[in-house]
Amino acid sequence: MDSSEQDEQEQLERFLEHAAASETLRTRLSGMDAYQVVAIAAEEGFAFGVTTLHRAVCTGYVMRRPR
Repeated sequence: MDSSEQDEQEQLERFLEHAAASETLRTRLSGMDAYQVVAIAAEEGFAFGVTTLHRAVCTGYVMRRPR
């Protein structure tokens, strides 16, 4: 993983912590696709791409909650 990928990973991790602390944000993110999640994260001041989010989902770092 190069430094830009590492930076995006760190941004994603901070965003997940931020989202976990905000019920409003969790509700807003519910049911969104990856592109919408990345756009909402950008609005919240976090910078990571769809590929970083996808990689986290595929490795189990981020998992959808069963409904």
